[in-house]
Amino acid sequence: MNRSGVCLVTVLLLPSTAFAHEFYASRVPNRATATTSSGAIKPCITCHDNPDGGAGCVASGGTTPCLNPFGLAFRAAGFMWTPALAMGDADGDGYTNGQELQDPSGTWTVVMDSPGVAEYVTRPGFNSSTPGVHDDDGDGYCWFGRDLDMNGDCLGPAENDGSLDCNDADVAVHSGAMEVCTNAVDNDCNGLPTLRDPACAAVVDRDGDGFCPMGRDTNRDRDCIDAGENTADMDCDDTSITVFPGAAENCVDTLDNDCDGDIDALDSMCTGDADADGDGYCPIGRDLNGDGDCLDAGESDAGYDCDDGNPASNPDQTEICTNVFDDDCDGLPDFLDTECRGFFDSDEDGHCPMGADLDGDGNCAGEGESEGEPDCNDDDPAISPSAMEICTNAQDDDCDLAISLADDDCVGYLDTDGDRYCFVGVDMNRDGDCADPGEEGGRTDCDDTMMSINPDAVEVCINGIDDDCDGSSDGNDPECSDYADFDGDGWCIVGPDLDGDGACDDEGEQVGPADAAPRDPTIYPGAPENCFDGKDNDQDGLIDMADPKCTRDVDADMDGWCPIGRDLNGDGDCLDAGENIAQSDCDDMDPARNPDAMEDCRNRRDDDCDGDIDLLDGDCEYVRDPDGDGFCGIGIDDNGDGDCLDDNEDRFGMDCDNHDRLVNPRASEICDDMIDNDCNGDVDLADSRCSCEDAMCDDGDPCTDDVCSADGLGCEHPVSASCSDAGVDGGMGSDGGGCGCSVPASSGTGWPLLMVGALVLYLRRRRTAPRECANRGQLL
Repeated sequence: MNRSGVCLVTVLLLPSTAFAHEFYASRVPNRATATTSSGAIKPCITCHDNPDGGAGCVASGGTTPCLNPFGLAFRAAGFMWTPALAMGDADGDGYTNGQELQDPSGTWTVVMDSPGVAEYVTRPGFNSSTPGVHDDDGDGYCWFGRDLDMNGDCLGPAENDGSLDCNDADVAVHSGAMEVCTNAVDNDCNGLPTLRDPACAAVVDRDGDGFCPMGRDTNRDRDCIDAGENTADMDCDDTSITVFPGAAENCVDTLDNDCDGDIDALDSMCTGDADADGDGYCPIGRDLNGDGDCLDAGESDAGYDCDDGNPASNPDQTEICTNVFDDDCDGLPDFLDTECRGFFDSDEDGHCPMGADLDGDGNCAGEGESEGEPDCNDDDPAISPSAMEICTNAQDDDCDLAISLADDDCVGYLDTDGDRYCFVGVDMNRDGDCADPGEEGGRTDCDDTMMSINPDAVEVCINGIDDDCDGSSDGNDPECSDYADFDGDGWCIVGPDLDGDGACDDEGEQVGPADAAPRDPTIYPGAPENCFDGKDNDQDGLIDMADPKCTRDVDADMDGWCPIGRDLNGDGDCLDAGENIAQSDCDDMDPARNPDAMEDCRNRRDDDCDGDIDLLDGDCEYVRDPDGDGFCGIGIDDNGDGDCLDDNEDRFGMDCDNHDRLVNPRASEICDDMIDNDCNGDVDLADSRCSCEDAMCDDGDPCTDDVCSADGLGCEHPVSASCSDAGVDGGMGSDGGGCGCSVPASSGTGWPLLMVGALVLYLRRRRTAPRECANRGQLL
């Protein structure tokens, strides 16, 4: 069974919380993955807008079902991967859902292996994740798209033209390359191995007879690309293994077997009346009396030998299916013979009518292969023992003689506990299954052995069960928010989190005082009092200086700070002159927490005692992505959660402007805006991606020429030759203040126009002369 089938059967037969949600991720050709808040790598990000799925959305204050644009489109398509869904662009990034999931045409089905290149999968629900930004080998082709403007990406207009790069580490591989027939590389990215590429048909021995259309396969490796194989004895029909130079002429098969231009009776081989190989047959006739010829009465039309040089080849033989000969002279060699067709995998699904193709050679005649599971329909690759049973088509897809709902693979479509929910949907017509139109999808059962567990159930917050099948149980369920330690301070509304698992749903945890501020980790029963944050941190009813804790003048943890004041002289107290200041140690039992400390952006503590915690602290902006371009000051936001704190996110590059989403390490350099758009340290023309054009150098001064410098890294503004006064006083249009340009005189009707032009220039010069002269370094 193939990879997809195994995964699907597993989740169907083993009911679990994960099944109800991740089941759908197995129904798209590839899955995008991200690290969840618990550290697991899961595919929730494919359809949801964060790596934790629906439960994560609720935990972050969102609304169920927390689907990203692709997730919404997938749900609208009935959770089915279709050509229409593949050709849509859910996130509007200019690349189709199919391109992002490596199946542009939408032909993949759940019984197939994942197509394309798994490493090239991007997120179809996030426009910041697109295959058009990847041209890693610089060959002008991205994972999808062609870099027409050569700016390093394929995001420009018309650049997603259907081109692709199936190996972005090799400049010789992309959809615009020529197929090289002497290597095993798919150079032109058409999905066909070299020897199956139409461009290489001439060098392939397709019928396995030892000859190619361009020569002879001397080493029998099914090609003619090796030294000395480009010969003159070429195959004249590379679709038939009985046709090649030097073959024995079969005098009745209508083929030119020996490639000499003569067919059947016209060939000199078909005039022989002797039994050269002594097998009882002549090229025309049968030697009935055993005298070595076929000249006697009745012998000339009693049969024929299709190879009179091989006694093992004649009409009395049994066809051997793998020896590249027409043993029984019926014109049908090997698997074309009716005796062998049961051992041939005609639909290429790995199974033959009489066995399984274990070695992948296209037939089931090898050792032990006849004992494998046979194909029940060798004309349809979607039907075989390796296929997954489709539960709604009334067809035996997996060849186990059980059809659709009667198949064990379809247990997920049955409502076995009678609560109207199945693992795949809801039984709307109450017929005991969810296989009818419109029933698959939506809310699903996560335990089909108990009627009390289904999407309509009420969550019981202390039983360890996901009663309502929303993917979260007990304190992690939105219905049990009183049992969750949202802020990680060890307290919930119902009591303390004794085992530190982030919830207060275990035995003995629903006692004691409540957390009065369940989303503020600095407030909980017994917390250290911060004497200047305006909060009742320890929940004793007393705030800041009203709390006796804020009268202590001893530095208990010896970090140089007291509950109120700073120990300037290091004597262990804050009683000396100038030490009683309006700053304090917010936890005088922890020397790592004080106003001199650096804020740790992920530990849910106010390390620097400024009242702000983790990502809410201004010191942590560098690990956030406030402009939503997918980059922070320390790296890349892989899972789209707005920060770069997750595993391996401190890589790729730093955002050099965290408030402009058009500036980041994957942006294209704009060559005349004075901004380092791609964050590589080079601005405009200093960037290797830019080249100077004279039009970019216009400084607005009509008295200078605007040209690129010789090195192409800047602009030069020499005085224009049209300025007779070289840009100094006295030219036409000058008011005596300088900077006028003279214009060559003209005659006739052009003179009035010239005077009007001079007047306009004069008025303009009066307004702009100081600025222009300053630009040229003139002193007015």
